[in-house]
Amino acid sequence: MKRLIFLTGEDLLDVDLPIVKEIHSEFDFTWIVVLKGYGWFLENDLREICKHHHIDLIVLHQDFKLKNPKTLFFHFSVLGLLKKMNADIIYDSYLGVPYMHFFTKLWLDRSKFIVAIHDVIQHHGMKNGGVRSFYYDFLMKSYKNIHLFSENQLKLFKQRFPNSEKNILLAPLVLKSFGDKFNTSSKNEVFTFLFFGLIRENKGLDILIKAVNSLGQKRQDFKVIIAGKAADASWDNNKNLIEHDHLFELKIRTLEDHEVNQLMTESHFLILPYRDVTQSGVLLTSYYYRLPAIATNLEGFQEYIVNDKTGFLFDLDSPEALAQKMANALDLGSKEYSELTDRLQRFISREISLKSVSEKYIQYLKNLN
Repeated sequence: MKRLIFLTGEDLLDVDLPIVKEIHSEFDFTWIVVLKGYGWFLENDLREICKHHHIDLIVLHQDFKLKNPKTLFFHFSVLGLLKKMNADIIYDSYLGVPYMHFFTKLWLDRSKFIVAIHDVIQHHGMKNGGVRSFYYDFLMKSYKNIHLFSENQLKLFKQRFPNSEKNILLAPLVLKSFGDKFNTSSKNEVFTFLFFGLIRENKGLDILIKAVNSLGQKRQDFKVIIAGKAADASWDNNKNLIEHDHLFELKIRTLEDHEVNQLMTESHFLILPYRDVTQSGVLLTSYYYRLPAIATNLEGFQEYIVNDKTGFLFDLDSPEALAQKMANALDLGSKEYSELTDRLQRFISREISLKSVSEKYIQYLKNLN
């Protein structure tokens, strides 16, 4: 049985947790989790989860900000631990930004690593985007075994590195839950559109607000919930664009899990007016709740939304096109809406269920030389 280590940073713990639960019994398995002080996960809760599922867990604490030189020595300690544990395979979604992988050769054979790359190209306006882009390019050039999360990412990878011969694991994100679905037999009485997640310039919230300004001149039979933390200055500009205050419900803050759960359960459509996308954790969260989406017609969304069948796609940077798709959603009868969500459910079961995604991991890991 292969000795497998999963190395996970706190910021991607919710991505790895369901996979770890599903695949750990197939290997001689240890999970190393680096908590960074975000408070998203408590160590005691994590230990209880792992105890319940019989997962061997090691918790490390990264107590320094990335720019602190002491972080380098923490990365050295991580590499020393990995060397001591002598694994056959190290699946790495921690990545040790901004130092660790420059030094892996001093401790370990890089062929043991699988590096998880969520963004082949960094999002527009991403904080420290230049440094991140440089580091991720180094990873993609230096490592043979790479995990990409979508066909769109694979296409971008081949465009950036057309002559590279890499051993690619292509497996999408799995559905993310914020707890059991609310026990409700109906949606909100008012037809509800939901924008959820970190508010950044590339998320296109201004496009949604302009679409509502236009649609609100013709009809009032809906509301829009904007829920999430403002991650840059774009919200200060976007909120001033709102012309119909009564059509909006604003929750500009970090939400508790039960609040996300309720919003996803009770809304009718998720709105994703993004200007760029690699793969969307927000979309896959909505799919856990069988909540269909209206999204920009980008390749990263085309993989998950069949236009007019499981959701709606609209033209990039076009509030008018979004307003029309929202009107189309409003005009769906209950039977049509039910048929749409049924088609979505079949797509989810076929393409992105936990079982189907986990099998991709297991097959890849077992066949890795």
